[in-house]
Amino acid sequence: MGLLPLAADPDEWSASWLPECAAWCYPFASTDELFLFYHVYAWMFALDLLFVHTFKAEHDLDGAQAMTERLSLFMPLDSTGRTMPDPENPIERSLADLWLRLTPTRSMAWKRDMLSAQIDYIDGQYWELECMSSGWVPDPAEYLVRRRASYGGAVGICLAERAAEAEVPPRVRCSRPFRALMDAWTDIQTLQNDVRSYRREIEQEGEACNSVLAFATLLTISADEAATVVTRLRAARLSEYMHLDSTGLPELAKRLRLDHDENEQLSAVMKAMRDHLAGVHAWQNCAARYQALAPGEETATLHGS
Repeated sequence: MGLLPLAADPDEWSASWLPECAAWCYPFASTDELFLFYHVYAWMFALDLLFVHTFKAEHDLDGAQAMTERLSLFMPLDSTGRTMPDPENPIERSLADLWLRLTPTRSMAWKRDMLSAQIDYIDGQYWELECMSSGWVPDPAEYLVRRRASYGGAVGICLAERAAEAEVPPRVRCSRPFRALMDAWTDIQTLQNDVRSYRREIEQEGEACNSVLAFATLLTISADEAATVVTRLRAARLSEYMHLDSTGLPELAKRLRLDHDENEQLSAVMKAMRDHLAGVHAWQNCAARYQALAPGEETATLHGS
């Protein structure tokens, strides 16, 4: 995809374990689909690393804005390249390629959801840069909401739909219970990421956006104590997710009187979401990127970045 020279050195890329992450998250995907999912992850990871090594390192808000403003041009809803401008860099070229591979067989509703999710992810990277440049640590309430976007939680939902070869029925997707399920599903991943990545993000990269730092700042406590708070919050979010998955969404389906096809579509996507969550958990526990000593831990092995 031509992304490596732009975003990271080979050791940092290798430490990410992105191929393993894709395989764990989508265990039933065909080989072609698995490569496609991996390429989506690779593009998102490359954009994140580009911000870390270029825009965040130089506090280059103007350069970041100039890049991010063009990216929506490479995600046309007609799923053709007719209206795309010529790509100016590997990020644009790879996004154009991905979009034309991801979207032709998907519904217009799915394309709109994926476009919105990717724009939220891109904007989230810029928001983190703004926080870092100003030295402002967001409070935990704002952080959790904004982090769902900058982590790419909604992108993950769209990929789960593609993996399941199904789509959440529109009247379910816009419902409060499903939105709560999406939020809890994303929070479980982001909170674990923040604990595992704290040393690298805060102490090495100078980030301002991390839930451990947010709670430590708000409560005036140590990083170790804040990591305990975050871990407890993650447990609570996992409990909420499990309740919604097992009880809340089935009850919603009954209230809405979903027909057989709608129930099958919803069940398939929720199964794919569970697979994805299990895969991310394995990835965060095994990938070299996450093996640095976390707050509150006494021993760990440092690998990768």
